[in-house]
Amino acid sequence: MKKTSKTPEIKHSEPEANMSSSDQINPEETRRKGGLDFRKYTQQIWLAGLGAFSRAEEEGTRLFDSLVQVGEELESKTTGLVDSTSGAVEEVREKVSERVTGTRNKVEKVLDESLNQGISRLGIASHREISELTTLIHHLTAQVEQLTIDIKSLQEHIVRKEK
Repeated sequence: MKKTSKTPEIKHSEPEANMSSSDQINPEETRRKGGLDFRKYTQQIWLAGLGAFSRAEEEGTRLFDSLVQVGEELESKTTGLVDSTSGAVEEVREKVSERVTGTRNKVEKVLDESLNQGISRLGIASHREISELTTLIHHLTAQVEQLTIDIKSLQEHIVRKEK
């Protein structure tokens, strides 16, 4: 059985073999150069981030100022509209209130008259008529009580004279 290696074989080409020691790539130099490239790349990333932050700050400030200006314009337009509209609404409210009050009074009067006429046709006394009758009854009761007192007084006077 033949063993196979999982790692690929590295074959050196002839040009590398023919290179002088000064022409060959030094691993330490490669490492140093890669480190410098990495530092340069991270420095560029950092600078790009700062640039993006600065641009966003400038654009954000301009956008914010623009939005404030649009808001102020809209507020001044709507304030004028609200003021004129609220005055018109108040006038309409007053007119409607007057009409409602007048209509309500008319409806109440018509209902009262209709109810009183219906009650009269049925022969039932109205509240006003009952109140008048109650006053008359109190007056008559007071007169009857006074007459009762007068009669007793006369009877006592007659009884005394007879004795």
